[in-house]
Amino acid sequence: MSGVFTDSHAHLEMVAQRLGVFALDGVVAAYAAQPGALILDIGVDPGDLGRRRALVEKSLAGMAEEPGAGPARAIELPIRWAAGIWPGREALDNPKASLEALERDIGAEIDALGECGLDYHHMDAGPEAQRELFGAQIELALSHKLPLIVHSREAFQDTFALVQSCARHIPTIIHCFGYGPEEADSFLRAGCYLSFAGNITYKKSQPLRDALALVPEERLLLETDAPYMNPMPHRGKPSSSLDIERTYQVVSTLRGLDIEALRISVSSNLRRILGMSP
Repeated sequence: MSGVFTDSHAHLEMVAQRLGVFALDGVVAAYAAQPGALILDIGVDPGDLGRRRALVEKSLAGMAEEPGAGPARAIELPIRWAAGIWPGREALDNPKASLEALERDIGAEIDALGECGLDYHHMDAGPEAQRELFGAQIELALSHKLPLIVHSREAFQDTFALVQSCARHIPTIIHCFGYGPEEADSFLRAGCYLSFAGNITYKKSQPLRDALALVPEERLLLETDAPYMNPMPHRGKPSSSLDIERTYQVVSTLRGLDIEALRISVSSNLRRILGMSP
């Protein structure tokens, strides 16, 4: 099972763009062959769900057509789907149309809403416009009873103010957690899940490691944010879900936990969030 561990947050379309379609094919094939391992494929653009699904379905179809593939067998699709609107300039320029496109994707049966949230580092629009777009997506997640996947960069206070209520009603994941132990404690007290990416392996990420120590087993997720956040020693290179094993290795050491136990725990947490069987 080398390299095949549940990845709670990846952008498979971007993986294909950065690493090539053959790299995506390899990821899909590896996860299809490893029962129980999941990838949650994340949306960032309004209306992108259809093309993301088509890309993965093409990879799966290619597997079935390979010479010597043998008889078809029933496998659990290793990919689950989220749709959301990242706070980028295009979406923020026309939030009404963006939200209408997102609602159409929700109607196409998704497993979670996101990623959405606040990014005060890039600041493609001011805080008020970002908060309005984020708040509208929180309301959609609540009304459809969908788990919420939250992007928060240099925006802890405003993010916390918006999620502390909804986290009591729907599973709320702070993805690619990027703060320290105090912020982690606040999110955990609100009922959020924390998801850590490959940057926890970086030399100057002690605040992340301090935050990790506070997270109960049942609230911990691990992700690649592929094609970003490649764990050491490949920092700065495009990543795929097959790179996540190195993050699991580091986290298992930090928590004093066998990597197989960590694999089972993270997979169980994501499956529970998505309403899947254990």
